[in-house]
Amino acid sequence: MSNGEFIPASATARDRAIARETLEIVDRAARRNGIDRRRFLLGAGGLAASLAMFDMACSADHKPGASGFDAASTTGSSSPAGSFSAPPPEDVPACEQVLNTQGEFIFDVHTHHVMPDAPWRENAPETVQLVLGMLPPDCASDDQLECVNRAAYLHDVFLASDTTVALLSDVPNSGPDDAPVPFPDAVGTQQLAASLTTGGASRVLVHNVIAPNVGDLSARLDGMTATASGGHVAAFKVYTAWSPTGHGFGLDDPAIGLPVVQHAHDLGVKVLCAHKGLPLVNFDAAHNGPEDIVAVSRLFPDMQFVVFHGAWDADRREGPYNPAARLGIDTLLAALDRHQVPPNDNVWADLGTVWRQLMTRPTEAAHAIGKLLSRVGTERVLWGTDAVWYGSPQPQIAGFRAFQISAEAQERYGYPPLTDELKRKVFGLNAANLFGIDPAATRCAFESDPLTASQGDAAGLREGGALGSPWRARGPMSRREMFAWLSSPTTHWSPY
Repeated sequence: MSNGEFIPASATARDRAIARETLEIVDRAARRNGIDRRRFLLGAGGLAASLAMFDMACSADHKPGASGFDAASTTGSSSPAGSFSAPPPEDVPACEQVLNTQGEFIFDVHTHHVMPDAPWRENAPETVQLVLGMLPPDCASDDQLECVNRAAYLHDVFLASDTTVALLSDVPNSGPDDAPVPFPDAVGTQQLAASLTTGGASRVLVHNVIAPNVGDLSARLDGMTATASGGHVAAFKVYTAWSPTGHGFGLDDPAIGLPVVQHAHDLGVKVLCAHKGLPLVNFDAAHNGPEDIVAVSRLFPDMQFVVFHGAWDADRREGPYNPAARLGIDTLLAALDRHQVPPNDNVWADLGTVWRQLMTRPTEAAHAIGKLLSRVGTERVLWGTDAVWYGSPQPQIAGFRAFQISAEAQERYGYPPLTDELKRKVFGLNAANLFGIDPAATRCAFESDPLTASQGDAAGLREGGALGSPWRARGPMSRREMFAWLSSPTTHWSPY
């Protein structure tokens, strides 16, 4: 304890030095801009400071105090594979120019909200706890589920971020009684968003989550028919590892999985998404790998298969490809090799939660994204954020704009450079191709709609403090939070 500042006993000397250096630079930048630290951290300069801190913490060579925010520019074999290229935090206009919109078409294929008053609240207590554990940390509502309701969704995704179009998903469930967003309510969100546009294009597409391993399979197939008949289903989604009893299934199982894929095919819904990796409650590890969805892709060449989360697992640190890995993105790459699936074929991967978690660990992020782009394909990696679990996706968007894979990692591992053109593909052009959307026509349709017109009003309310800032990186805002972040066992900032 020093001058009222909290330093946990677990903080290393390097942790302390990086934290002190970061906050000193933040305080200096805030003074130069004539605002206090907390307000500064809620803007583009604060996000730039967070990105630079991630670089410093992940740089093996950085000596606190030696070179400030240029610390990620290390040399030699210990050079980080990934880093952020952003202006100095004190230059707020430059930070806003680099981190703000670059005119991209952004299609977020992995978004969520809940219906707080739906039956799931009583019928699925484990799901309620799962959702509560993913809420934005600044949720101040008496009913915390209201922080991720339909209104929060429309605000955070479309008013507080640069997202153009979103695909609304749901967490594991077996139907209306335990679904946080029953399918009719997902359609309701789609229709509400459509009512706020004027050009006939849709802001929100919807998944239909099905659990063919729960209850009568024929009833599940009939349910697929019913939902598809309304023309609202952009894709079916399955959680192959989930059931209320913790018993999963395989998409290649002839008794359960293959009938579902065949039925989706026959209904004309040619996109099937499967959650892989990122274990949740009541998950069966034996059915959480990507082998089955890759195998099935060979049986249905005219369908498209999306591996949600790219099979990423927080229990495995991402590094160079290891075909013997039992968890993580490497299991997807190995399955693609075993089944001879070429890049840019009919297997896709999304970045939901992956980028959000790994942007604090740039070297891991470089390996994760580099492997997906080089093996799944530069035209098959999709932008996903898992918003609104983490609040506005804007920090994730801005961070990806500034992210780069090092030339050394490109040469050594065959990763592609993150050019502006490639980032535009990932941000939305790939998903537009998957779902048959014309990006130019869609953007034109949104130019004068009420949602677009309200963005300026929302920005004014945020400037006055009436609404939360979309720039906040959900990272440390004080010395106490800084030390807690650096000393957390889940931070994994140490380099390989």
